Amino acid sequence: MTNKKLQVEPNFSFQRRGQNGQIIVSNNLSYSMAEYNEYTGVTRWQRVVPAAQREKVQSFLLAQYPVRIEPPATKNKVRATAA
Repeated sequence: MTNKKLQVEPNFSFQRRGQNGQIIVSNNLSYSMAEYNEYTGVTRWQRVVPAAQREKVQSFLLAQYPVRIEPPATKNKVRATAA
């Protein structure tokens, strides 16, 4: 899997981090600005961003990375039977 950087505005880029559904929003100087969770749709901002840019970024994230609904993983337990 490649970690491609997408760019919607000249000031921001988006990069997927691992398989956990986390998208990192970085500015043009590669500072981490926000984290978006693909499973919850929640964006956690770490730095101050003007409201207009924030709305553009959040709408892009929801369009590009829609919320994934997956059933919780269940572990199949195998019990040893006594013979």
